[in-house]
Amino acid sequence: MIRYLNPLYVTDKTSDQVKKIKNGIRTGTGMVGYFLITIATGEHDVLDILPIALFKQRSFRHRDHDVIGLAENEQAAFLLVKRIHEEYYDAFHTYSGIKTELLRRLGEQEKKN
Repeated sequence: MIRYLNPLYVTDKTSDQVKKIKNGIRTGTGMVGYFLITIATGEHDVLDILPIALFKQRSFRHRDHDVIGLAENEQAAFLLVKRIHEEYYDAFHTYSGIKTELLRRLGEQEKKN
């Protein structure tokens, strides 16, 4: 299952294409060149940057993914991760706990739906 943070972190170039990109992820079509920011599955990592092309693989598409952001290329994805970290630091004055906070926000969204 793919869960999306609401609102997603997006770049200027992806902000008006969110529905199209989500549909491409769901169906495994197109969207080559775009990247997702997801919560890392590893214990020591916080975020992963994944090319959307991975979602063309049916088995990959049907795994659990927590999507935090969308970017139009790899460089924009790195800048988006930097922005996420900076916003978190501005709010909490620490970098520890980013992953926990994002998972909490995703969990709250599920309870509302």
